[in-house]
Parts: sequence; structure tokens; C-alpha cells
Amino acid sequence: MIRIYSKLFVVFLFLISGSLEAQIFVTPANVGSKSSDAAGFYYALPRNAVRIDVIIEKNERFKGPYSEFSSKILGIEDFVKQDETVYSIIDVILSDITEPDPNAWFFVEFDERGSKDARSLVFDLQSNGIILSADDSQQTRTKGQNSIEKTFVNAPAENRFHYFAERNLYQRIDTIVRKITIDTTVIRRNILQSAWVDRNPEQKARAAADFIHKIRDNRFNLITGFQEVNYGQSIIYMDQKLQNLEEEYLSLFLGKEVRSIIEQTVYYYPDKESKGIQNIAKFSETAGLLENSAKGENFQLVFEPLLITSILNEDNKNVGKSRLSNSLYYRIPDAADVSVMYKGKILGKERLSFSQLGVLSITPVSKTRVVFDPNTGFITTVKRE
Repeated sequence: MIRIYSKLFVVFLFLISGSLEAQIFVTPANVGSKSSDAAGFYYALPRNAVRIDVIIEKNERFKGPYSEFSSKILGIEDFVKQDETVYSIIDVILSDITEPDPNAWFFVEFDERGSKDARSLVFDLQSNGIILSADDSQQTRTKGQNSIEKTFVNAPAENRFHYFAERNLYQRIDTIVRKITIDTTVIRRNILQSAWVDRNPEQKARAAADFIHKIRDNRFNLITGFQEVNYGQSIIYMDQKLQNLEEEYLSLFLGKEVRSIIEQTVYYYPDKESKGIQNIAKFSETAGLLENSAKGENFQLVFEPLLITSILNEDNKNVGKSRLSNSLYYRIPDAADVSVMYKGKILGKERLSFSQLGVLSITPVSKTRVVFDPNTGFITTVKRE
């Protein structure tokens, strides 16, 4: 009998010590077992998405107002014959972004029955809820996000044709001959009649062509020293201004071509079923990057999982469904080779880590310092007391 009581007493002490050591309980948010008055907080594990920055050149071609007279007046056949806009892909930048996984939220409930020392555990989270550490001291928050520098040179905003707005009227002087007959005498009187009339497009084009020749004559006189004046370094400035003026007037016949660089971003969220070629957008040479439902050529992503953590699947197949005591859920990430393809050509390729493709596992936090990577959710530091 005494032996039986002794065993019961040992079991009782074990249960009491277990309850005193209990600090936290962790429950998956989608289980629905959390009581409404439970004291605690939520934390999330990260997931990763592919970010595709598509660098596109936009080439706008504008027909000149005098283009129809280019051949007749200037003898030029190579000119812009119609307004058009052409888009072309010049580069693709692949990177990843990190955000809380909506399917991996957990509730941490504090056990108020534990001792004061047992309740000293400190949790450090990012502002978006991703857990950083379970420790007795606060960790420095670091995002660890990839940094990518991009430099774009855009064409300056400008009017298409600067010198198209010229005088539309010119003075026409007609000579009117009036005959006055007195008996057998005929008197002729010339009367000059002046009037302002509209110039037709060809007259305007010829005036612009004459001015182009005048600019060239002035440039020739400037660089040959016709004025016999030493302009010094300012002659370079004057010559450049004359060249710019000539180009502006030539654009009235030849048209203009404006090139600019634009950036558009597409995001892709893989899951464990993702594999092979995925159509993520459409691209049109006349409209640029479009939604996947629009008309255009397929803009594709090739996703090749590496299955690094496949050996761990069996050991962790039931993890994430039960309530934990003094432990936390964390992730062991996997990786994949990601390529972007357009018209059968690979535009970019990267190997990226994906937290949601790996496995969910458990780590103890009682008397243990644990630090997590905010991008992958994997453990980076473990210190056992």
C-alpha cells in the first residue's frame, strides 16, 4: 500500500512540475479550438512569391505634318509614313518577395499558471506578423529582402513638332487692269489689289524646306569663318544650336521617333502543385504587357521545383494539425529554378527559395533560444540552456 501511494505521489509531482513549466500553447488558426477569452497573440510563417520586373522599350513614331512632300521637295524616301507605337522587351529581372502566408497563422496562448521565470519568454515579430525569434532578449528586426538597383533613362517630355505653328496667311497682290473708253480713246489703268489668303500645305512645306537650306548656309558660313570673327569656344555652342534647329525642321518632313523605358511588374505565387510552364501574362508589340486574359503572345514562367525537402515529408506529414505545448511551428524551405520565357526564348533565370514549398516542422522553445529567417521561416540560430 505504501508503495502504491509513493508511485501516485511521484506521478502527482510530475504533473505539477509539468504544469509549472508549461509556458505557451500554440494552435493552428484554422483549427478553431481557440477559446474566445484566451490571452495570447497570432504569428505567421512567411511565403514567397516570384517578382518579375519586365523592362520594356516603348518606341513611338509620329508622322511629320509635311511627310507627303518629303519625296517631292527634299527627295527623301525614308520617313515615317504613319503614327505607330511599338513595344519590345529589353530585359527581365527575377527576384522574390516575402509576405505572411494566409494559410500559416498560429495562435500563441500564454499559460498563466507557470512561474514568473517561466513566463519570461520574449517573442519578436515583424510588423506584418512574421515571427523572428523566441528568446529572452529582443532581436534586431531585419527584413533581409533582396535589393535590386535599376537605372532607367527616359526620353524627356517634349512637344512633337516645335516649328509647325507658323503663319498660315501670306500677302497676295493682284494687278487689276481697268479699261476706260472715252469716245475713241481707251485708257488702261493698273490697280494693285492686296489680300491675305491661306497658304496651302505645299506652300508651307516649301517655306520650311527653304529655311532648312538657309540654316545650312548659315552653318557653313559659321564654321568657315565667313564673318571673320573669333568666337572662341562659343562657336561650338552656336553650331550645336543650328544643328538642333535643322533637325527640328527636318522632323516636319521625316517625322519623329521617341524612345522611352517603362517597367511593369508581374507576381507569381507558386504552391506545391506548381510545375512546368505557366502562362502568367500576355505581351503585345502594340499594347505592351497585358493581363493573362487579353490577346497577345504568351508571357510564360517555367517553374522547376528542386524537391530538396522531399525526404522530410514522411516525418512531418501530420505536423500543423494539433495543439503544441512549449513549441513553435516553423518551416523548412524548398527551392526551385525559375525562368521567364517569351516566344520560346529564355529571358531570365534564377534559383529562388520558397517557404511554402517546403515542410512544416516543430521546434521547442522552453529554455531554448530560437531565431528564424524572416524570408524563409527556417531556423538560423538555436541555443539550448
